[in-house]
Amino acid sequence: MTTNTLIYTCFFVSILFISCGEDSKNIDEIIPLKTENKTASYTVSLSFDWNINDFPTDYPSGAHFSQLVGWVHQKENTFFTSGKIATTGIEQMAETGATSELIKELDAEISNGKGLKSYTGSGLGSGVGTISIDVDVSSQFPAVSLVTMIAPSPDWYVACVDVNLLDENDVFVPNKTVVGRVYDAGTDNGITFTSTNSDTNPKTAISRITQPPLGDGTEVKPSFCTISFVKN
Repeated sequence: MTTNTLIYTCFFVSILFISCGEDSKNIDEIIPLKTENKTASYTVSLSFDWNINDFPTDYPSGAHFSQLVGWVHQKENTFFTSGKIATTGIEQMAETGATSELIKELDAEISNGKGLKSYTGSGLGSGVGTISIDVDVSSQFPAVSLVTMIAPSPDWYVACVDVNLLDENDVFVPNKTVVGRVYDAGTDNGITFTSTNSDTNPKTAISRITQPPLGDGTEVKPSFCTISFVKN
């Protein structure tokens, strides 16, 4: 091989391997590929329609909703959903509307890498109206869960659980609307809104409410709460 041939050979090989020596490395090893972590912001509006005409059974005086609380997290997280035993924070939120312990629990989940951020919003002083909150999501944490106590009630709450805002192409959806589900936290035996306190011991699993005074035996109908997500 001539000197010129050797020079050109090393030049072209260097493009692929950076150098001609024994310690040469592939370009992918020198500059690792990075996965883009996309972000988006949404305005979430919870529209409540808990009124005496549609839900006349034992409709309570002073119907309202407690402070909104929730978090942004990984997909398929089941923190608030049916089949799970309520944490202390969920119990306090569902029975009294207190949220400080629940926020601590969510922040602990976030510290363990399961979520991005916890959020609190306002309550609602009646059974009919809207609570709005802005949330930020990312491609790593694209799902939102939000809860608020149905008040007064033994241990009931309305929630959206694990609402994923990424579509099948990993693109954030421009908008999304879901029905707020009504849950029994499984921590109190009360059967109507103003039942006296009667702790369930041991606790039973969180379950969807389908029976009166809110349900018709199959579902809660008409819609009790509608939740819309609009990308900003």
